Amino acid sequence: MAENYGLNKVMADDETGFAGSDPDSYRREGWDFIIAGGAVYDNLDYSFTAGCEDGTAKINAPGGGGPVLRRQLEILKDFINSFNFTRMKPDSSIIKSTLPQNATARALVEMGRGYALYINGANLAELVLELPAGTYQAEWINTKTGKDDKQETFQHEGGDRTLRSPAYTDDVALRILCSPLR
Repeated sequence: MAENYGLNKVMADDETGFAGSDPDSYRREGWDFIIAGGAVYDNLDYSFTAGCEDGTAKINAPGGGGPVLRRQLEILKDFINSFNFTRMKPDSSIIKSTLPQNATARALVEMGRGYALYINGANLAELVLELPAGTYQAEWINTKTGKDDKQETFQHEGGDRTLRSPAYTDDVALRILCSPLR
């Protein structure tokens, strides 16, 4: 996405599905791609076959799928739809933390309004973000269950702000909504 976002075209990650049957790898790929600015994540779901059009087939293919993955991708859909995402742009420059090895963080931003962040890997304890002045509502979202694992509201005068994540496994999302100070 980083190499192609400047083309100002709709980008799709279409027909993935060759990383084994573990839904976690496809969930993480989908989150990473969408928060990086992608528009379409279209994972193949090998539980849909002729004779099992309801998605109940036993997966006997090189890829994954099934109800667990579909629920996890629904969490991603609901998360991104909680923003005015058509006004957002990838901007990981707001992330000021040094990340642990083998961890990545992405931010999709409507500056001063909404911030969608995705942390993949590690069990990050603190995340430092550069935010403008405003009143903020931050919610840490479990990407596997969709539950808000932690919420906080804070006033911020602008500059760096440290947020403490809840404990998580593999990955976590962060929704931040802002009302600018007047």
